[in-house]
Amino acid sequence: MDVDLGQLREPCACGMEHNIDVEKIVIESGAVSQLEEILEEFQNPVFICDSNTRTAAEPFLEEEFKDYPVIELNPEGLQADNRGVNKVMKQLDYCDRGLSSVSVDVLVAIGGGTIHDLTRYAATEYDIPFVSIPTAASVDGYAANVAALTWDGLKRTVAGVSPRWILADTDIFSAAPSRLTASGVSDFLGKYISILDWKIAHLVTGEYICEEVCDLLEKALRDVSRVLEDIRFGDKDAIEKLMYALLLSGLCMQMVESPRPVSGAEHMVSHLWDLNVLNEKTNALHGEQVGLGLLIVTDYYKKLGYAIRHKNVTVKSETAKGLEMSLLEHTFGKKGLLEGILTENTPNPLEDIDLEELEEQLPEIEDLIDDLPDADDMYAKLHDAGCVHEISNLGIDKEKVELTLQSSPYVRNRLTLLRLSKLLEW
Repeated sequence: MDVDLGQLREPCACGMEHNIDVEKIVIESGAVSQLEEILEEFQNPVFICDSNTRTAAEPFLEEEFKDYPVIELNPEGLQADNRGVNKVMKQLDYCDRGLSSVSVDVLVAIGGGTIHDLTRYAATEYDIPFVSIPTAASVDGYAANVAALTWDGLKRTVAGVSPRWILADTDIFSAAPSRLTASGVSDFLGKYISILDWKIAHLVTGEYICEEVCDLLEKALRDVSRVLEDIRFGDKDAIEKLMYALLLSGLCMQMVESPRPVSGAEHMVSHLWDLNVLNEKTNALHGEQVGLGLLIVTDYYKKLGYAIRHKNVTVKSETAKGLEMSLLEHTFGKKGLLEGILTENTPNPLEDIDLEELEEQLPEIEDLIDDLPDADDMYAKLHDAGCVHEISNLGIDKEKVELTLQSSPYVRNRLTLLRLSKLLEW
């Protein structure tokens, strides 16, 4: 199917003009057959992949792999970080200067989230477009116009270009290892939290929100939740629904010019674990960490909602707005990340919150929490799709969960209910 991008660009009641830079999205068997036509208008395309994703895609793109330069990376230890960027840029410079008299004018990302973030960075630096060929329904960032990069030890969201074309070939991505697909399910189910966090931030601070974007994501959550077992057993139609939902996430980011709709407290938990300040380095996929973040944040939010409902929550004094320096020094200081965290939290997102109004808004916050599926339901969803659903699977001690909940809100300067709860006594 071709995704109707025009519908997403229509005038919206939120008042924002929703710009989407992607020109075409195709999700179907044989989608990559359209690549040759796209590349006809360019003189020096370069493919970027790793050895695993090349193996997955090459049977469907045999001639193209013969005709164009290929940057094939070693997947072992490959990350979207300084080293990964340097590897790509060095080889791309050779393709640009050493292999052709014509400058590289388009990139083709063939792979998962890491390959796409590296390609996005390179395309932005070269000021050229790129084509996306996802080899797994594993992450929500394919259509995004930001890259999640680890830079000098800190996770950063870096502005970049979105793909101009996305050719999601069902024959390729539905054949990906089941672990990758399950990771995509976990990543997308995290939207239950990110949407709630956005609604609460809007309630408390008046932060901009787009109800249409919320509705789009909530409908996709319902659609994916209905086919979780089908996804687990490899049904192509069900995995296409998942791929659509993941691509929609990136489009929603473009529509509101922010990761806000798709990245809340559940993603901050994952980003904290990426920093390895509370835990040893995990071998977990991004979506697996987000899924476990979803579980522990849902459990916390539901307990908070229960406490509000039973009048067991009070609002603290103005001093509670300040940064918890002893916590930050304990969590981030030993790895030399404290200065970066303090910079990230300037200005402090709690500073301008009116505490009297917050007290009055607690019942509305409880109503929003009440709409969230409870932790057992989230656990069942992850289980049904074959996702990682036990924190012990990541090698993270259960004792670290409390410290994770305390520290993770500082990883991004974005108001979440988890950050807001620092103003609440319960």
